[in-house]
Formats: sequence, structure tokens, C-alpha cells
Amino acid sequence: MQKTQSPDIQAQLNQARENLQRLGNAVSELVNLSPDVFNDEAIKARLQDFQQAYKEATQRLANPSFRIATIGTTSSGKSTIVNALMGRRIAPMEAGEMSGGVLTLKHSVDRTLVIEATENAVWETGEWTDINDQELYDRIQRAMHSYHEARKKKEYIAPQITAHIPLLPACDANLSGLPEGINVEFLDLPGLKSVQDKTNLAILQPLVGKAFSLVALDYMQVDEQHRQKLLTELKRVVEYLQGRTDSMIFILNRVDQRGSDDKPLDVRLQQLKTEIQEQLNLPSLPDIIPFNARLLYYAQCAWGTNPLHTNSDVTPEVRSNLLKSLFKDCANIIEYKTENNWDLEDWFTEIKKSVKRDGFIDDEQMRQLLNYALKWSGGEQLWGCIRKRIEESFFELVIVPILLDIFKSYDSFASSVNLFIQTRKIGNLEDVTQKQEQLMKFRKEFPSLAKKIKYDFDTELDEYREAIKNRGATEDSRIAQKALKNERQGFEIIFSAINDIKKGLVEDIILLVRDAFKHNEGAYDLKDKLQEVIAPSLAENIAREYDHVSRRITVDFISKDSYLLKKARIDDTKKIQELEHDEKYVRLLYHTVKDALTIRAEFSLQAKEKDFTQALNGVVNDQLERFRLCIPEDILGSLGVEKAVISDIEKKLNENLTTLPDNLFDFNADIKENKLSQREKIGTKKETKTKNVGSCLNKRTESYTVTIDQFGDIKYKELLIPNPNKMAEQWIEGIENRESDLLDILFDWIADKLDNCRYLFSESVNNILNLTERFLDEQSHKLWEQKLDLEKLAILESCYHNANNIRQKLAQEYHLIDEEVINDKII
Repeated sequence: MQKTQSPDIQAQLNQARENLQRLGNAVSELVNLSPDVFNDEAIKARLQDFQQAYKEATQRLANPSFRIATIGTTSSGKSTIVNALMGRRIAPMEAGEMSGGVLTLKHSVDRTLVIEATENAVWETGEWTDINDQELYDRIQRAMHSYHEARKKKEYIAPQITAHIPLLPACDANLSGLPEGINVEFLDLPGLKSVQDKTNLAILQPLVGKAFSLVALDYMQVDEQHRQKLLTELKRVVEYLQGRTDSMIFILNRVDQRGSDDKPLDVRLQQLKTEIQEQLNLPSLPDIIPFNARLLYYAQCAWGTNPLHTNSDVTPEVRSNLLKSLFKDCANIIEYKTENNWDLEDWFTEIKKSVKRDGFIDDEQMRQLLNYALKWSGGEQLWGCIRKRIEESFFELVIVPILLDIFKSYDSFASSVNLFIQTRKIGNLEDVTQKQEQLMKFRKEFPSLAKKIKYDFDTELDEYREAIKNRGATEDSRIAQKALKNERQGFEIIFSAINDIKKGLVEDIILLVRDAFKHNEGAYDLKDKLQEVIAPSLAENIAREYDHVSRRITVDFISKDSYLLKKARIDDTKKIQELEHDEKYVRLLYHTVKDALTIRAEFSLQAKEKDFTQALNGVVNDQLERFRLCIPEDILGSLGVEKAVISDIEKKLNENLTTLPDNLFDFNADIKENKLSQREKIGTKKETKTKNVGSCLNKRTESYTVTIDQFGDIKYKELLIPNPNKMAEQWIEGIENRESDLLDILFDWIADKLDNCRYLFSESVNNILNLTERFLDEQSHKLWEQKLDLEKLAILESCYHNANNIRQKLAQEYHLIDEEVINDKII
């Protein structure tokens, strides 16, 4: 059986390699034709940048990698899916959330495991070679287990693990459809419960954004009771990790758990497709593959990574153990699939007997069993879908990023060469002198023009800032419409971001703590709920202080308005100490909630980084356009100054999202202490009194004793702490009070990026003007000396245009991108 290849992918790759080589040859021809031109330091520096980018692009196209990332909702069996598709047990598959960090699987004949030495790592790091599957699995499992245990106390950068091993999709290219020479990488990424801080999220986002994604879902969560929660979590996974929705396949795992009274699977799938399309705003219904990862995992690993038409590389002992587990854990699906086929049922029964008696299962029997497993598990359907989607997205995910990187460096280099050519084409001294004077005039005028543009942008940003701060409840849309009117595409994201962050903080943290008080929940229950959205260490801190406070407010505190009141006599040392402890634990609760809110807000900002960057790019591009229009077309356009400036700045622009200050939500507990005196009974005393008794004729006096209450002024210390509702109100008020600060942070970030853009543009203008002036001076001297070689210049210009044409052909070869799109993506 011969390996099949995708002619489209191979043709795309060959065409890109050929055109890239032609571009390199054209530049070499350009340089060899007039080496003296490239002695200029500015042009030489740009040439060296291009040559380095060309070298890297050539290497990347010679050995391209196609990356497939597996992401998913909680406990969806994601790691089992990875192992099933890889044909070996590598990713830890324990119950619960075991994936922690980034597990990268790269195909290699040589077996190596690398666990990077990340900052403060408390797990074993290093590199191991010639490592077998069991040792590899154990080391990965220990690293991830250590990480999960350690992050209960503090947050760490998650383990970064790379395993170089033979992988099934690379060994059997029939499965993926990729031609020879293309490396396959699989990323097993953690669920959101393991990624609850900005740093780890920022590590994962670019990996997922550049990869083809398999999204795992749990069939047990698609019933009416759980489906909405599943869809909400799915939306968070995709949005937070910034996955490409145009290159995703959804895997509905554990369909073998369907009950006999469940809805038909087709009905479930159609319903889920429609709801996922709505939830993720997809242009069409998504691909959802019903899947049984455990069945395929056992069968595929019992065969190994060799193609089915060859011999298996799995030992009889390993195969026997895996098949025993298969017949034990997958008995229901086998029974269901064979119930109407007596011959097939007998065949499986014989295989099961042989396995149970430690008999030998040969390759032919195993090959047949694996074929059944591929059909019944959904593996065959999944690999078919993967092949189709790889063919559709290969160019955009693999080739385009390589070409975009080299376009940046080439455009900067080519624009400087064009400046040289245009200045050399000036044929008389009068024109040279005129251009020099125009250049000097523009150099003088540009600072004031740039200052005016800066003022206009700063004024507009301040208007938005103040409008949002002073807006009413229904004014967001009006402000967004104003931004759209000013052609601020995507800018409305900034307006809604604060509301989204506030809503998430209130629902995910504040209300959980308040309701725990209301319903007298246990600390462990609260901790489990909080760990869905914040790191275990933060959840542990809040739950611990909640436990202290909740136990105390149920003893001796009485309700008073929105507060809880407790008092103690000042002379009662023990009771006063209890009051001090009561106050301490309330303040600690406030402190831990504040920490959690700040870290969660920072996480939410990072989750929206893609949207914020899109909005920022729109503003930056508009500012660049206004700067570009400052360059007088009739004066300097003919020299190519404008294009040279834009090409120069495009290489320098970069975006990094801001961070929040540690004391963003610096609200304090509203605790009141009072000292008061209260007149109270302090004891009794006995007094002897007399009274007359007897008749008128026999009066006498008798003495008697009475007990009299003694009163005195008693000093008390009174403590009032907020009740749970009041606590929540104060925390929410603290967030709302800081809304202005959040807005300032976002707008300052935009303003800083615009200032950086202005600086870079001014720097590029000066660099290009200096280069142009130098070329004009040289041309002036040449004209004076009558040494201008117009024929040689024409040849040089022809070579320049040839190189440019090749670059454009590279960009437009597949009608997927054009120059405008490229420039947008670069900026």
C-alpha cells in the first residue's frame, strides 16, 4: 500500500519554495550588478536584514511544521484523545484535571524528553535521551502532578515539556495526508482550570492562535441540564485561548456512555452544532465528530505507530495488557456493535478468550481489530475530517506566516534601493537642487505637523475617556457610534471591556462568597467553586478566611441594620482578644478577595488581548495614514520617500498589553469600633431595716434584712462588621470606584502605543530623509562630474522591478492574500 500525498499541499509548498528562491536570486543579481550601491551603510543594513530573513524563511520552508493543538472543556478526555491519535501512551490520563502546562509532541526517530527549567520550577527539569514510553510517561506525570500540588500555594509558570518520539500521523502519512518533509507537532494544552493567571494564558494564546485545533467536549455534559454550562465553558476556552474558529474540529468524546433512553445521537449532534455556531458566531455549522477515545486508544496503542500495511512494533506483552483493558472497559460498545452479527461476535469472543488466557494475538488479528476500532470509535471519520481541514488551512497556517516575515524585510530593503534609483534618474542639477530644497522644507515642517496629529489624537482619546467615565446607563452605544463615525473599527471593544470585566468579577468571585455566607456553605465547597475561575492558592486563601469569619459571626453577633454587632467589657481580657481576632479575620477576608479580584481582572484583560490589539491596530493605522499624507506627493512622492518611510516603520511596530497595578482594587473593610459606658447592675448589698409590728396595744419594732441592687457605669468595646450583603456591596462598590482607573489604564496603553508609533515614524522619516539627502548629494556630484551612467541605471532598475514582481507573485499566487491584506497584517 503506497503512501498518498496531497497534490495541492505539495504543489503549494513547491511553488512557495521556488518563488522564494527566485526572489533570493533576483536580490543577489541586483547586488552583484552594482555592488558599490550596497556599500551605503543604510542600504547594507537593510540588505543584511533581508538576507537573514531569507535564510530563515528558506530553512522553514525546507522543513515546515504543521501544528495541531488539542484544547477542551473540563474532563473531556482530551489527553486520551491525544494518545489515541499518537498511537502511544504519553499524555497523563488520570481522572480529573491532570494536564498542566504545554506538552509538545514532535515526531523524531530519536527519543528525547525535554522539561524546560522555567522560573522557580519545583519539578524536575532537564533533558533525557533514549527514553522508553513508560519512563517518559512517568516523568511527564510527575512534573504535572508537582505543578498541580505546588500551585495550591502559589502560581507558577506551568511546565513546558517537549517529547521527541515517533508519532503515528508522521509514520503513517495516509492518516494526515501530509507529504514527506513536513513535520507534525501535537500540543496537549491544559484546561482553563489549570490556566487562571495572565502569565500562563499569555504563553498559550500564541500557540493556539497559530495552530489547527481539535476541541474536545464531554458527551455527558450535553444533556438539557448541563449543556448551557458546557457551551459557556466552551466559549470561554475559545475566547481566552484565542483559537482560530476557522480551523477547528469539535470532538464529542465518550459517546459510548449514551443511555438507551437518550435522544438519538444525530439529534444531539445537530442541536449541538447549531448552538456552537451561535455561541462562537461561526459562519457555518461546525464539524463535530462523535468519538470514543478510550476504544481507539487501546486498539491503536496495541498496534503502535507503524502504518497498518507494515508490521507492528508493539511487544506481545504490551499488546496483551492493552487488549485486556480494551475488553474490560469497552465491553458495552463491542456488544452493541456485534449484537446482530453472530460471526463477528464469535470472532471477538475468540480474541477475548485468547487475550484472557495470555494467548498471542498476531498482527493480522490486531490489524482487523484496529480497523473495527477506527470505524466504531469515530477515528476513521476524525482522520478524514483532519485531512480535509489540513488541506484547507495548510497554506494560511504554514506558508503565509513564513512569507509575511520576509515581506517586511524585503519591502524595507527594496524601498531604500528605489530611493537610490529615483535620485539617480534626476538628470540635471536644477532638479536635484529643487528636490534638496523641498526636502529641507519638509524636514522643518514635519515636527509641527506631527505635533498637530498628536494633539488631534490625544484630544479624541480624552473625549472618549471622559464620555465613558461620565456616561449614563444607556450611553455606551452612543459613544461606540461616535467612534465608528470616526472610522474607529473595533474600538467599541474598549468601551464594553470594562463592563465585561466587572460582570465577571462580580459573578465569578463576589457573589460566590456572599452566597456561601447566606447558605452557610462549607469552606471546601466554596474553594471548589472558586477554583473554577481563580488559582488554587487564591481560592484556598479566600476559603480559609471565609471559614474563620463564618464561624465567628454565628456566635455572639447580632444583626444591626447592614452590620453585625458584638461587644465586650473592656475589663474582660479574653472577650476583648476575641473581638480583635474577629476584626483581624474580616480584614484578612477583604484582603484576599482584593487580591483575587486584581489577578482575575488582569487575566480578563489578557483574555481580550486579541480584541484590544485589533482596536489598537485600527488607531495606529489611522495615525500612520495621517502621517503618510504629510509627505507631499508632488514633491517627494516621485522619489519613493513615502513608501520607504512606511516600509521602515512596519518592521518596528510591536504591541504588548499592559499590566494592572497591584493595588487596583484597594478597598478597605468598613469596620466600626465604638467605646461606650453603660449603667448596669454590678452587684447587690444587704441592709438591715426596721418596721413596726403588732396591734395598737402591743406595738413593737422588728429588724429585717433586704437585698439591694448595686449599679455602676460599665465600659464596653463595640465592634460592627458588615454583614455578607454589605460585604458584597462594598466589594462591588470598590470595583465601580476603580472603573475610572481601569479606563485610564486602557487608554494610557493606547496613548503610549501611539506615542511610540509617532516616535518610530519620526525616526523613520529622519532615517529616510538622511538617506535621500545623501543620494541627492551624491547625484549632484556625479552630475557635476558628468559621470552618470544612465544605461547601467536602467539595467539596475530593471533588476529591481524583477525582484518586486517576484515578491508580488509570492503574495498573490493563491489569491488568498494581496498587498493590502499583507500590510494590514504586518501593521
